[in-house]
Amino acid sequence: MRVLSCALVREGISDEWFLAPLLRRAVEHLCAEEFDGIVEVLPVLCLDADTQRPSTVIAAAEDVRGAFDVLLFHRDGAPPAKSEEVLRRMRDAWRESAASEPLVAVVPVRETEAWALSDLEALRRVLALPPRVMNERAADMRGTVEQLQDPKNHLATFIGEAVGAARPNQHTEFQQDFLDRLAEQIEIGRLRKLPAFACWWTDMTNALENLGFRYG
Repeated sequence: MRVLSCALVREGISDEWFLAPLLRRAVEHLCAEEFDGIVEVLPVLCLDADTQRPSTVIAAAEDVRGAFDVLLFHRDGAPPAKSEEVLRRMRDAWRESAASEPLVAVVPVRETEAWALSDLEALRRVLALPPRVMNERAADMRGTVEQLQDPKNHLATFIGEAVGAARPNQHTEFQQDFLDRLAEQIEIGRLRKLPAFACWWTDMTNALENLGFRYG
């Protein structure tokens, strides 16, 4: 059995509540599907750093060197030109730092909230919303979740229905509990249908192959 630890460079506290546990589950599914042998995936370690300043990311990673095998670098994809430039600078700096751990980008098309909307049945269960309300709100979503112009607003609308507030506070205990439970219930197969998540899956698989996980 091998043990795998990932560190996540987060953009905000909600990444720790939602993205970290979601990625842990996704890596567990990936290892079970793609590789021979048993892999124990540890909880994702979250790092505080300015994602627009590669030097702070490298410093944060250096502080915990030896505690992770893969560095996950989260950056929302909107606006694309800015996101692509941030990723380019981060990848260049990481390469120049001669770090031994691979860096894998985690980049939703616009915002991470789109991934939270990928499984509406899981969302309904976690928020305990009546099917009628879910259907009414879902009808406002056109196209795939990664095509939504403002996924954060759509997610806030669902949460508002559950808590009875038009603009729920994003930093309440309810929000933390909600995101943590949603991360544990979203069907990974639904996420894999989203192009940005599928890209992460491929990049993560390649990174782990290069670390020798293919044959246990």
